Amino acid sequence: MNKILNDKIKQHVKLSLTEDQVRQDSSTKNIDKGNINADIKFREKSIMFGKLWFEQSFRIIDPKIKFKWYFKDGDLVKKNSLVCTISGDRRCILSCERVALNFLQTLSAVSNSAYQLTEKANKKNIQILYTRKTIPGWRYAIDLACRKHGCLPHRKNLKESILIKENHLKCIDNFSQFIHECRKLNKKIIVEANSIAQLKGILQESGIHRVLLDNFTPNEVRKALRITSKTKIELSGNININNIHNYLIPGVDYISVGSITKNITATDMTLLVK
Repeated sequence: MNKILNDKIKQHVKLSLTEDQVRQDSSTKNIDKGNINADIKFREKSIMFGKLWFEQSFRIIDPKIKFKWYFKDGDLVKKNSLVCTISGDRRCILSCERVALNFLQTLSAVSNSAYQLTEKANKKNIQILYTRKTIPGWRYAIDLACRKHGCLPHRKNLKESILIKENHLKCIDNFSQFIHECRKLNKKIIVEANSIAQLKGILQESGIHRVLLDNFTPNEVRKALRITSKTKIELSGNININNIHNYLIPGVDYISVGSITKNITATDMTLLVK
């Protein structure tokens, strides 16, 4: 593990341990010292991701804690599978359990969602993108959970590229002049379109790298593809695992899915002392 990755994970975990006041755990103060073993099991089928965050949640408090993993990050784990056995100081394990599981269950859920969507889209050579609709402070971890299965960011942050959405357009008096000025920044320019008529106007401008068709129906997407040429096409707006098959249309380059990082249902798992 490279130092930058290790430092970012430690920083993230330390904030969470401090937030939970792990070193001031009132419930474990009167528990006798000693070692225990505990098993972590998945109660449902899911991709596993978050091993490094899970381990640091204990090791920051007690570096002597030991782990035996039966799966690695990115593996598909069956329901009721034993994924890890943890051994060491009982107070540390009891106090850090919640923070550790929070990381593992959340990142596993995100990675599982990314995996399911990319598996479907890859068959049609369409790139799935996750959006900036992330839990504040979790973007780096979520990025790694998504990238494990080839799900890339729509954009990492506001600096990376230029995205002109509906609200931006309402604040722009001269669209052509605005695009001209944007090209000077040497960044990718993405413009959102909410209708076929709006799309036609956008396509008249040069230098636009991608058009984002927002909340288009599958039939509207097909109509839009008939008037686009070299401009890359991205779809967005309430596309999820249940309806994505309707949007895997030849000619579409990207589909951004907000639910990957916004509607997270944590993977069900347990940590039980033996």
